[in-house]
Amino acid sequence: MSIFTQSLSEALSAVGLPGVSISPLGTPVFSDLSIAGGSYSVNGNTVSYNPINVPNTMFVVRKRKRVISTGINGATGDVVEYTGSASAEIECTIRVYGLNLIYPVYDVNNIYKMLESNQPIQIFSWYLNQFDIYYAVITDYEMPQQTGNISDQQIKFNMRHIDPNQYPTLLNV
Repeated sequence: MSIFTQSLSEALSAVGLPGVSISPLGTPVFSDLSIAGGSYSVNGNTVSYNPINVPNTMFVVRKRKRVISTGINGATGDVVEYTGSASAEIECTIRVYGLNLIYPVYDVNNIYKMLESNQPIQIFSWYLNQFDIYYAVITDYEMPQQTGNISDQQIKFNMRHIDPNQYPTLLNV
């Protein structure tokens, strides 16, 4: 039996990846995103959001290296010096679904509160966790209105990874 004749979950298990679960729409879930509930303060008022679990999340992880290159007159190449790396930048695309042509107002509002947070969020995702990404801050987001979509909302947001070893008091770890 080859990888092309196995079911998706069998093929993923064979190479050591987590098994595929099924989304509320019946589609296979390859990577999901769970975010712990949290709270933050805005103008003296506490804003709280509940835990968030979104199946079928698509990620782009970008990590830039800090490299200084110096051109030397008369040399055929540059002097290249690696000075470290920047925090990982994560692009997330999710879709929140309602039931039977009902817009998911409660879920979108809860995610909006999380996106507005001025505090780091705790992330649970096998995909992101494999890159040691467990905490991040939201840098920006968009929630485009879409014609013809009554019972779902696409949300795109970007995060920047925070290393808990560097910011233990900020993360309370």
